[in-house]
Amino acid sequence: MSTPLSQARILITGAAGGIGSACARAFAKAGARVAMTDVAAPPTPILEGGQHRFIPADLRSEASIRDLVAQAAREMGGLDVLVNNAAVLVPTVPLHETALAQFDDLVAVNLRAVFLLCREAYPHLKASRGCIVNMSSMAGVNGEKHHALYAATKGAVNALTQSMAVDYGGDGIRCNAVCPSSVITPNVDKMIAATPDPAATVKLRRSINPLGFTALPEHIASVVLFLASPEAAFMSGALVPVSGGSECGYGIKF
Repeated sequence: MSTPLSQARILITGAAGGIGSACARAFAKAGARVAMTDVAAPPTPILEGGQHRFIPADLRSEASIRDLVAQAAREMGGLDVLVNNAAVLVPTVPLHETALAQFDDLVAVNLRAVFLLCREAYPHLKASRGCIVNMSSMAGVNGEKHHALYAATKGAVNALTQSMAVDYGGDGIRCNAVCPSSVITPNVDKMIAATPDPAATVKLRRSINPLGFTALPEHIASVVLFLASPEAAFMSGALVPVSGGSECGYGIKF
């Protein structure tokens, strides 16, 4: 994308909290215009000012996604960046304990919605020579205990990201994915609370990388901001780990 972030028009999904709201704040601070969406409105406004808007949408619905992208592009006069951040993290159980309804929900939000959002945003991004940043996970690269289906959806997002980078490079559209490991967010807190031993899970997630601490949403948002900026103009198809080095080898200590 050649458009400076101070003039960019951004659409962020899953923006009511966690990484999504951190991304919204980061883009707004850079001077961008931000359209945010989530399944429900946040308890308080994430951003203030006429440049920004919150558009409720159900990412399980094709019609809702179509309306979301159309409204965001119409109200901002186009679209420069799509940040696919929304995701479902649960259930945290082995594959054989996962119900079909849970599988369907994971795929609907984590993969199908990404496909639909990219499809609807494509003509706008082609017009602006914009970019897509998909929020993936190191689980989609290395796998994760009791997260087989979540990891599968993120592995699919990684493949989708690289394939779109090939397909749409000729249109001037860059597509990259960010792969965090553990991040402190409300959704992760709920996921941890659902595990058999939440205290042990917290300890594991803090020790799984060489740095020995858990990332904040702002750590991830700063990388998203860079990938969306003109400074990353020659990056496409990248799966960027923001993981504290966890993929370099586990050094877990209990």
